[in-house]
Amino acid sequence: MKNKILFSLTILCCLFIATSLSAQATRTWVSGVGDDANPCSRTAPCKTFAGAISKTATCGEINAVDPGGFGAVTITKSITINGYAQLSGILNAGVTGVLVNLTGAADACDTVVLRWLDINGAASLGIAGVRDISSRVHSLHIEHIDINNQQRGVDINTNANGSKVFMKDVDIRHTTVHGIDVRPSAGQLVKLQLHDVRSRQSVGDGLRLGNNAQGTANQSQFEGNANGVNVVANSVTFMLAECILANNTNGLVNGSTAATALDGCTINSNNNGVLNNTGGTVVGFGNNALGFNVTDVNGAAIVTLGHP
Repeated sequence: MKNKILFSLTILCCLFIATSLSAQATRTWVSGVGDDANPCSRTAPCKTFAGAISKTATCGEINAVDPGGFGAVTITKSITINGYAQLSGILNAGVTGVLVNLTGAADACDTVVLRWLDINGAASLGIAGVRDISSRVHSLHIEHIDINNQQRGVDINTNANGSKVFMKDVDIRHTTVHGIDVRPSAGQLVKLQLHDVRSRQSVGDGLRLGNNAQGTANQSQFEGNANGVNVVANSVTFMLAECILANNTNGLVNGSTAATALDGCTINSNNNGVLNNTGGTVVGFGNNALGFNVTDVNGAAIVTLGHP
């Protein structure tokens, strides 16, 4: 009987240890000298974001203990990745740095937050710094992030009507396709709020709104691209407030069915300041500064509205 009791207690202890080891923590940690075999605790951090995410609970947070290169990661649940106060790098040559792919039923938060990261595709270029291909409605927050050397800096390629993208203090440099490419599936609206976003040195567009998008970019700069902002249209309504579109081939390209508003923007030193395609509408409040472009407005004139 005694042996049976000891055996039962041993089994229970093993089950308890196994359950404890497999439990997901609300907050986990990564370190440049960590190990993905660790539990990702503060004193035993993991090495990579990919290693930590499986040990982090839904709606939880991954933090960086110290500087490091923490690798590309795929996100399939609500989570925050926060590299605050550390050099939290992702080298993503030939791959996507952060792939957001929320599918299936909603979770408790339906929110992904990426904060204080440096994503670099290096000489081989990354496919995208951040790419969102989710098929369920969610919010994506991209804050205090540098993205360099990519095909696309931020690629919003979702299939979920009503998803929201918030970007704040984001710097995107050297992209061979587009800096920010918003291209949801047909009929699937994305709502955008961009604040203090800087998209520069793109072979394509600094900001491209492909279809089904609405929102605002404020206090942002789109400079040194083929096109600063390209509103391709198909159910796109967008406002640029206190933005600078400079030193591009075209500052703003407005599509044939697009409606774009300008409020306090400076558009200068482009070939065409505004290229307004037939059927497109650009409205302003009389407080925009267009000058030193080869042609300030090519196409239909900007419709001046009274400022509220």
